[in-house]
Amino acid sequence: MKLDRRAALGLVGLAACAATAGQAAGASNEPADFLHGVASGDPLRDRVLLWTRATPRSADAAAVSVEWEMAEDADFQRGVRRGVVSTNSARDFTVKVDVTGLRPNTEYLYRFRCGDQVSATGRARTLPVGRVSEMVLAVASCSLYSTGFFNAYRDIAELERVDLVLHLGDYIYEYGGGPDQLGMSIGQKIGRAPTPAHEARTLADYRERHACYKLDADLQAAHARAPWICVWDDHETANDAWSGGAQNHQAEEGVWSDRRDAAVRAFYEWIPIREPEPGTSLLAINRTFELGDLATLIMVENRFLGRDRQINLRNPEDVTWNAVDLSNPDQPVVITDPDLRREILTAFGQGRPAPAPYGVRIDPASILRSISRPERSVYGAAQEAWLRDRLEGSVKAGKPWQVIGNQMVMAHTTGADIVGFMGKERWAQAFEQASPILRPWLQQLETLPTDVPFEFDGWDSYPAARARMDRMFTETASRPLVLSGDSHAFWVNELHDAEDRRVAAEVGVTAITSSSLGNMLGDVELGAAFSEACPEVRFCQHLTKGYGLVTLRADEARIDLIGMSTVRQREYERFVLKSYRVRPNPSGGVGPVEEI
Repeated sequence: MKLDRRAALGLVGLAACAATAGQAAGASNEPADFLHGVASGDPLRDRVLLWTRATPRSADAAAVSVEWEMAEDADFQRGVRRGVVSTNSARDFTVKVDVTGLRPNTEYLYRFRCGDQVSATGRARTLPVGRVSEMVLAVASCSLYSTGFFNAYRDIAELERVDLVLHLGDYIYEYGGGPDQLGMSIGQKIGRAPTPAHEARTLADYRERHACYKLDADLQAAHARAPWICVWDDHETANDAWSGGAQNHQAEEGVWSDRRDAAVRAFYEWIPIREPEPGTSLLAINRTFELGDLATLIMVENRFLGRDRQINLRNPEDVTWNAVDLSNPDQPVVITDPDLRREILTAFGQGRPAPAPYGVRIDPASILRSISRPERSVYGAAQEAWLRDRLEGSVKAGKPWQVIGNQMVMAHTTGADIVGFMGKERWAQAFEQASPILRPWLQQLETLPTDVPFEFDGWDSYPAARARMDRMFTETASRPLVLSGDSHAFWVNELHDAEDRRVAAEVGVTAITSSSLGNMLGDVELGAAFSEACPEVRFCQHLTKGYGLVTLRADEARIDLIGMSTVRQREYERFVLKSYRVRPNPSGGVGPVEEI
């Protein structure tokens, strides 16, 4: 995927700085501290990337030299690699070292030095080759700083075994720390407000937001525990991002591509991820990792490369609004008189109430027509072809699993009647207590029929794209285990194609802290509404925060849903909410998901 000229101009500075930071540099005596911890990421069979930030003590520092070392023992006596790198303000004083020439499936320890300051020690393991009996993956997503403490990250850090940590996106959120910002009704109570206080829009803003997150001791501990493999979702930039914009980006906030490029640059600076090869778009964060003969891990990108714009209920190109007679609210009658219809719709468009007993209702058929357009895509045609190629290669290599690091829940979730499940009285109470920023979305849930998606950012609003995924899984004879984030809820799903063949299993991991729909409605457990209404959903739970733990073996994948008793306090108890297993089918697809 080649970088267009505009994106190249916006992002070229990052690539140049990355090259500089990885080279040995001349001596610099600028003192600096390691306030943001250490991290490793993107391991391969013979290399792993190391990360830290050297915060200069002087505001006028031009550059900082940092020593790094890697060894096989905690005393750093059996040294393996060491060197010196230089960083500066062009990279926000972050440091990345791509250490090569390592042995496969080997654990190393690493640390950094700057003058008399020594960083914390981190652990990193290279990927295995050949025969692999099992791999343990911790899977996380969605950590809104203001809505809770990072107890789940602390729990990952304390795991007896974890080979890789997969982060599926929303590592940071763009919302600010003001009282009217998302999550701050909780943040004010528990003393968690992100910096900067305003919404992140510029490079300086995104850098400061990443720095704020990385000051958290629990997040630092999880990064030091094992290598991370990360992708972004939307909140690393702005809510409901797509290839040409975002819901949370308005024209008065500047050019969208400038904001996107700033967020992407800060992500590459602050996350332990290997930058793409020269000439490759920095937006192409999709990449693969080979877990010996056990699995191919395929990380996809679902925001910038090919996602079509989400349906907007206020856009006449997407939906049709009907003027209706509400004399009987349970049986609205569509008005056909053109003058009366024009009067009612004009009042609605201007924000005025329609004259009684009239109102407006969406024509659900217009929504279904819009979302069902065959060209609509989540990944984009080029990435779909890339994914097919990776699936075919993994199957040809005889690997029993193809693990897909995906951002949104892929299972069909249309059909849940949230208002009916809660009851009108409880729904009305929850609506009144909800944050003003959430009420338009909740009002949408109240007025939409259940045969259209309950939110337009998910896979259910891209049915043609989902159908292409189903065909791809079948035609490649792959055994996909789809790992998904974004929803802030736990899901265990079986994905079926149009012929009702089971083509994949899916694990949707809950949030580290971010509130789910159930939380927003007054801590109502909505999981049963989805598992009862949606044939692909085997289990759903909306209230628990935590992460997923996936143990891969050749003959099965074990799925443990790890919950935290609370994220509103620092003291917590961990528990296993549910455990499942699924087996690969040699001829393609997977067996049924079974609770253990």
